[in-house]
Amino acid sequence: MQLRSVFFIPLILALPACAMQQGDFPSLLERPYERESVTDEAAAPATAITSLPADTQSRLGAAVASSSAADAKYRARLPAVKKLVDAALGSAESSESWVVAHMELAALEIQRSPSVEALADIDSLYREQLERETAEDESGGTTIIATQRDSVQAQVDRQQADIEAMKNRLR
Repeated sequence: MQLRSVFFIPLILALPACAMQQGDFPSLLERPYERESVTDEAAAPATAITSLPADTQSRLGAAVASSSAADAKYRARLPAVKKLVDAALGSAESSESWVVAHMELAALEIQRSPSVEALADIDSLYREQLERETAEDESGGTTIIATQRDSVQAQVDRQQADIEAMKNRLR
């Protein structure tokens, strides 16, 4: 009970201080400048664009087409490489089946390299478009590029996951 009074007494002594209304306190009413609307040029929304410049669109289309073609060749070759990896499971390191499986994995990585290059090209296009939009106070073009980039990134990620999984099986 004494412990409770140790905390209760300071609280009782502090309450009158909270209720005091001495001094000149600022009003909490809205100030005139808080009512004024801001008409600053920086607050104006950016112009939304719905298409890319022809050159950028052409380069983007070429990168996506290159990636799609490389991915189709990759997917066509993938089952054969998986069979070779399966055949090499449990074989000695540097055995013929182990070496063949590693060579085919390397060839598969080369097969997919246009997809990786396309991703780098799309990243460059994105950066260029972002700079253009920033300079011209526009928006929207980077979203168009980002959508295509996401598609190519998904291909590259899937390819990488396949290759890593097969490499891990050979270890």
